[in-house]
Amino acid sequence: MPDPACAAGPDRTARWASRRTRSRAAVGRLEAARRGFERSLITLRRAALDAVDSGDLASLTLRVCGERRLRANGEGAG
Repeated sequence: MPDPACAAGPDRTARWASRRTRSRAAVGRLEAARRGFERSLITLRRAALDAVDSGDLASLTLRVCGERRLRANGEGAG
């Protein structure tokens, strides 16, 4: 008659191996998600800085155009 402990051994080993494999896969997926999240944060920060820079440029352009218009109006009136 086979020993019950030996009969359960291979199934337990297979289950543990399967659990380890799933755990490693989960760790890999989490790491990939973390890297993707960090890349998206970097992309968002760059986009925000670009938006601020372009806003500064638009503001400067409007100010220069306004000053030119004021000077043009002042010279025509005199």
